Amino acid sequence: ADLRTTLREIVTATSDKIDLSEAETVIAAGRGVKDEEGRALIRELADVLQAGVGASRALTEAGIYDPSLQIGQTGKVVSPQLYIGVGISGAIQHVAGMSNSKVIVAINKDPDAPIFEIADYGIVGDLYKVLPPFIDEIRRIKSA
Repeated sequence: ADLRTTLREIVTATSDKIDLSEAETVIAAGRGVKDEEGRALIRELADVLQAGVGASRALTEAGIYDPSLQIGQTGKVVSPQLYIGVGISGAIQHVAGMSNSKVIVAINKDPDAPIFEIADYGIVGDLYKVLPPFIDEIRRIKSA
């Protein structure tokens, strides 16, 4: 039996999520994002910046984020204009997937986290205390 395949149509998947590999801005969640409140803050920051959301391997393996959102050696490679790592320690496997980002901002409560070595800007602090005023300030600037 002769089997023939004909491509009739290419349909682009529609999603309210921004494609990580094409995103101008990427917010990456790391192990510091440990609960629904943390995920809500990540979503809120992504919404205000119209950013894609990615995650570290620890969070995708824990089932907190979908594996398709994993950034790093065993995930996606991103090179946005702006990368904001929230609770990301900066393991070499993750850095392999984002080191070509134009501007890197790190938010981590550990001042010795390796992510700060490659970050252009760093905020040492608890994401649960840092993100709400950070998000408010971005909103204020955008509405000015």
